[in-house]
Parts: sequence; C-alpha cells; structure tokens
Amino acid sequence: MSHEEVLTGRPMRALPGLGLIGLALVLLAALFARHRWPVAVTVVSSVAGLLTGLDTTVGLVAMTTVVRRAASVRDPAPWVVGLVLGAGTWRAIGRDTVQAVTGNSVVGILAFDQSNGVGTLHGSTAPALTLLVMALPVVTGLLLRARDGERSARQRARAAAAASAQAARTAQEQARVSTHLAERVDLQEERERVAREVHDGLGHRLSLLALHAAVLEAAAQPSEPQEEADGQVGAGGSQEADVLARAVGPDQDVPTDHAREAARLVREEAETAMRDLRSLLTVLREPVGAAEPAPRLADLAGMVDDVLAARQPVTSSIFLDRADQADDVLSRAVYRIVQECLTNARRHAPGRTVRLRVEGGPTTGIDITCSNPVDVGAQAVGEAAGEAEAVGGARGTGAGAGSGTGLRGMAKRAEICGGTFQAGPDGQGSFVVRSHLPWRPAPT
Repeated sequence: MSHEEVLTGRPMRALPGLGLIGLALVLLAALFARHRWPVAVTVVSSVAGLLTGLDTTVGLVAMTTVVRRAASVRDPAPWVVGLVLGAGTWRAIGRDTVQAVTGNSVVGILAFDQSNGVGTLHGSTAPALTLLVMALPVVTGLLLRARDGERSARQRARAAAAASAQAARTAQEQARVSTHLAERVDLQEERERVAREVHDGLGHRLSLLALHAAVLEAAAQPSEPQEEADGQVGAGGSQEADVLARAVGPDQDVPTDHAREAARLVREEAETAMRDLRSLLTVLREPVGAAEPAPRLADLAGMVDDVLAARQPVTSSIFLDRADQADDVLSRAVYRIVQECLTNARRHAPGRTVRLRVEGGPTTGIDITCSNPVDVGAQAVGEAAGEAEAVGGARGTGAGAGSGTGLRGMAKRAEICGGTFQAGPDGQGSFVVRSHLPWRPAPT
C-alpha cells in the first residue's frame, strides 16, 4: 500500500495520462482569463485539485485577482472561493507529501523525516505549508488592492483639482461679465443724466439768446428813447433787464461796441447750444455697447494746448508714471474729468487763470486737482441760468448736476473706477475740483 493510501484510507484512482495532461493544459489556458472571470478560474482549479490531485497553481494566481477586486472585507465571494481553494491546495500538498520516498517532491522532503531510513511524517508540515501557500495570493491581492486605491485617490484628486480650476475660471469669467454689464449699466445711466442735463441747459441758453437779441434790437434803434428800449427788454423779464443793464449801462444809449459785444455773445451762445444739441442727439442715438476710441493719458497735454489756443490761461503740471500701462476705463475717466474741469472753468471764469495738476502712477493712483477763480457776479448769473446748480450741489455731496456731463458725470466716472471726487468753493475765491482714482493696469 502506498503512502497516499495510508493517508487517505482509500486507494488512489489515477486518471489516464493523456486526460490528466489535457486537463492541465485547459487550466493553463484558463490562466489568461483570470482577469475576466477570476472566481470561475479559481473554483475550477480548486475542484480539479480536489478530484485529480493536480496542483492549484492556476487557482492561486487567480485568487490574487479575486482579493484585489473584492468589494469589501464583508464580500462573501473571496471567503467562499478561498475555502474551496484551500481544500484543493491541501489535497495537492497531501499528494506531494506521499512522494517523499521517491524523492520527486520537495514538499515531501520537507514533510518527512528520513533520518531513521524509514521516513516519519511531520504532522504539522502540511497544514503550515497550506497556510503559507494560501497567504501568498491573499497578501499579494491586498497589496495590489491598496495600490489601486492609492492610484484611484490620485486620479480623484487630479479630477477635483481640474474641476476646481475650471470652477475658478468660470467664476472669473462670470465676474468679468458682471463687471462689464455693471459698467454698461453705469454708462447708460450717465448717458440718460447727460441727456436730461443738456436738455435743461439748452433751455437756459436759448433764453440767453433771446436776451442778447433784445440788446441787438435796441442797438439797431439808437434814435428811440431809452425808456422804450427798456420797456421792450423788460417784457422778457427781470433777468433780461439785468443783462441789458450790464451790457449798456443805466441811462445810456446802446453804442456800437456794445452791439458788437452782444452779437458776439449771441454767436457764442448759439454755437454752444448747437454743440449741446449735437451732444444730446449723439447720446440718445448711440447704442450702449457702441465702441468709441478710448482717450489716452498722453492726450492730456494736447487738451491743455487746445485750451491755451482758445486764449484761456492755464497753468498745468502733468506728471504720470507709466501712463501707457493704464487701462481704457481709467484713461477715459481721467481724460473726461480733466476735460470737464477745463470746460467748466472756461464757462464760469473766462479769461481767468486755471490751475491744473495731474500726477500719479501704478503705486499711488492718479490725483487730479483743478481750480479756477470764481466771480461772485458771474456765479449769480450762472445760478439765474441754472448752471450754478452743479456748484451748489457739489458742496455737500460732491456730485451735482451741471452742464454737459457736469460734476455728477465726473463723480460717476470716479465712482466707476473706485475713486473719490470732491468739488466746491475753497472759501478763498476759487472753485476747486479734487479727484483720486486708483490705478487700473491694462490687461496683458
């Protein structure tokens, strides 16, 4: 009786040699399908080991994939498959131990003590080898599972980082669009205010045209008594009488010089009214998103030269660091504020010296200071014409409603840039405009 018959208690029935070889080849081929059907390959190899005594090497390799793909520790599939594989492995190791006599089994050599020449079976060797062999695929599968988890975590982290970056880009784009829409709304509101202000200013200027026309009418009739001329002018109201009195003087005929002066005033007021009318039509017709060439900070010097060419005295100090690096919004705001300051000075203080100071750069922002003398009498005339409303409104709020874009328009431009704006008399006979605009770099 062989050693296997002694261990198992029953005679061994060996398969024919060709059938055993064929089964071994089938199991070897199944090894390549372990990634697709790991449980099936492991079970088939284990059952073959139980029935035929073949090695369960294919099942051990497939068991690695079973452990690797287990859903969790509570997943019953690895435990059930492991028990079947353990039984088949025990059967294969038991077969090898009985071949120690022939020297064909390494397991048998380890399992038997042949020092006495007969061979004594170590009872603990086969179970220990079975546990060791079963531990190899389990540990390998757990290591691969941990590596897969780490790789999956890195992929999720990269995906989360990409999603976060995309969300940041989307937020930036939405912020840019929101800023653009807010600027368009602000510009539309400013256009509407400009249209209302120009409309009101046209009424005042047309009344002044009628006033100066009355002076010309009086100059054309020098032979008539002054009382008749005064009566004609007085029919237009107390304002016309005051202007006529200032133009010709009390109890005097209208001389030719005064007539020429009145004609010049009529021409200037008519030209101003026409410019305001064209400005009003432009504001009303121009769409909100219409592109307009953005003034540059470098154009400020040219603006001052134009004012000097119009015989308006100006003392200017313009010092801007890296002016070409300012964005269009800042450049337009500075240009329009300075332009409106010079325009208001020319209207309210013609022939008087205007002091202009513009300085700044990327580190400090841009500061604008413009002052001009204010004549009390001229200011009273401006109030009568409705133009001094901007001066009075700016004393407390820094943003009144004047002619053109006026102080309110300048204040709105400063607000759009996140800056400050103040305007009003300084108590020493001058009207001062001060504005500070933070630096806005041009996009790169």
